[in-house]
Order: sequence, then structure tokens, then C-alpha cells
Amino acid sequence: MSGAKAKSKTASKTASKTAPKAKAKKAKAKPAATLAATVAAAPAVGTALDPITQIAANAAIAQHNWPDRGVAPIGYTKGMALVFARVLCKLGAGDAAATEMAKADTGNSNKDALAWYGNVFSAAGMNNSVSGPDTLRHLFVLMMGLGMRESSGRHCVGRDTTASNTTAETAEAGLFQTSFNARSASPLMPVLFTNYAANPSGFLDVFKQGPVTCSAANLANFGSGPGKEFQRLSKECPAFAAEFAAVGLRNIRKHWGPINTRKAQLHPNADAMLKQVQQAIDASPTLRAAVM
Repeated sequence: MSGAKAKSKTASKTASKTAPKAKAKKAKAKPAATLAATVAAAPAVGTALDPITQIAANAAIAQHNWPDRGVAPIGYTKGMALVFARVLCKLGAGDAAATEMAKADTGNSNKDALAWYGNVFSAAGMNNSVSGPDTLRHLFVLMMGLGMRESSGRHCVGRDTTASNTTAETAEAGLFQTSFNARSASPLMPVLFTNYAANPSGFLDVFKQGPVTCSAANLANFGSGPGKEFQRLSKECPAFAAEFAAVGLRNIRKHWGPINTRKAQLHPNADAMLKQVQQAIDASPTLRAAVM
């Protein structure tokens, strides 16, 4: 096991050069529990993303007890803050997918999750009548609740084993339990898949924090071809899973049961945290470069 230090003892040299040396004792590995504690206690290496992850770690939403799910893994809260920051930067650069996510409430409650949740947003004081960063932020507030319902904030969750969706097209994967067939809702979704497959930079190391346990069953992917690759990418590149779902929520909201039943919680503390991230991004070109 990595990190275990071998301990050996050698006999002290005697005055006589001919005195035999004592044999080294066999190395003793530290117990697994001790090693785990040592790793957990190790200080995190600072990165250029710290201003955002620290906002998330110190936010009230990081301690929120999500209904039927409990407190989110800290990596989920940090990771969603980072993905929001990235998409916010993409929006500023005119990215088509980000623009689609940030469009005003379409009024089409059959397709658009923001329209379907219109009364809930209004009650929370979140106005989505204007396209732009604030509407994008409110979408991510909803997504934070959806991710907790679908996967308990665990990036590596595989398909629902109680269902029969075992084909490459229908097997759900990742934070938001999205399947490959959702891509038919928007031509922007296959583009996101292609782009992230070529450059899978998805804040995985952050989303892993929690700790998050990934079982062999969760990591299994089904079928073959692009649909199987979609499952793998959804689990190993959480930023992709989030952006893909974000476009989907504006175009095929019926894909997600917790959206249809409105069980995905819209929490003002998530909005407060993401608003701080938005302000940090607006104020720092260095931070904008770091999240891209």
C-alpha cells in the first residue's frame, strides 16, 4: 500500500570489524485505518481554484441536510461551484450551450424545467424572465437539488439496477442520472459530448472529495459504442455530466423524475453560494482563466 514506510533496525556496529551484522527486521505495514487517517489529515495542496472551492466549503449550503439524502459530499458542493464558474465564463464568451442554459424562461412547461418550476422560482424570489447570468445561476441552483435526488451528489453512480435500462442508449449515468438518448432534445448536447470526449477536463479530483465511494457495480457501463462511452465520460468527467444535463433541463425536463415530481429542492442557500462565485468570477480575470 502506498504511503506505508518500512521500518528496519540494524544492529549497532561493534568495535570489532569482524562482528556479524544483525539481520534487518521485516518491514511492518501500517494498518489500513492508520493510513487512511494519515491521508485524510494531509494538508491539501493550494490551487488557483481555491477562491471558488473555499467559497463553497464555507457556504451554508455545504451543511444543508437535503431531504431524504442528508449532507452532500463536500466535493459535490465545491464541484458544482466550479462548473457554474466555468459555464459563466463560457456565457461571457458567447458559447452556444451556455447561452442555451441561460436563456429566459420559455414558458414551455412541457420541455423547460425553469417554466415547470416557475411558481417555485417565483416563491423563492428568483426571476428568470431575462436571459443572462442570473437565470444561469438559478438553473444551477435547481441542478444542485436534482443532483442530490439522483445520485446523492456522487459523480460515479451508474444506472438504476432496479430498472431494465441496460442498453447504451438508455443506461443512466453520473450525477444527474442522464442517458445518452437525451441528446435528441438539442443539437448542442452531442456537441458537448464530442468536445468533452476530446478534452475531458471535468474537476474529477474535486468531485471525489467527500469521501465518495465508487463500487464496481456503479462503474460498470452497458452496451457498446458512443452510448457506452457516454456513460464512462459522465462518471469520470462530472463537468460534462453537469453541462449536458443543464442543456437537457431547458429542453427535455421530463427526462428526470425528480423534476417531474418537483422533488428536486430549490434552496436559497445554494443561490447565495453561487452568487458569491459569480461575484468572484466577475472580479478576477485570473480566476476566469483558471476554471476554463
